[in-house]
Amino acid sequence: MGLMLIVGGIGAARADRPKTGGSYSETASSRTGTGGGTTVAADPKLTTPPQCVTPTQDAAGEGRRAFMRMNCYSCHGMGGHGGAMGPSLVGEADETAEAVTQGEGEGMPSFKNNLCPNDLANLTAYLRLLGTGSEPTFVNWWEAHPSR
Repeated sequence: MGLMLIVGGIGAARADRPKTGGSYSETASSRTGTGGGTTVAADPKLTTPPQCVTPTQDAAGEGRRAFMRMNCYSCHGMGGHGGAMGPSLVGEADETAEAVTQGEGEGMPSFKNNLCPNDLANLTAYLRLLGTGSEPTFVNWWEAHPSR
């Protein structure tokens, strides 16, 4: 008896919802390809405008700030030593400009529309220091004058 009340309550709650155009099958079929799989854009573009702030540190410090702001750490790890999805960036400073602006065929998108002035030079300066023990540590990339 208790189960019937719960089921009835759920049905009643659903009946009160406004209908938002089309059935589930109509909506699902409009989002799938001919083989039944989901259609995905071949070249996704990142269009979020960059959150540029006035530089307050040396080039490597600003590079660390850009590394955090552009979410590089989410794939390459907080210190750029490799993460769950991206490889270590130690020794990869010379590849920075091409990888960041053009992306990599193995899953890294292009960030050319998300760069602030000097980001490439600053990221390169930061990556040159990775693994040396003298790389900058965490910075509050969102502050105009980050904590040190």
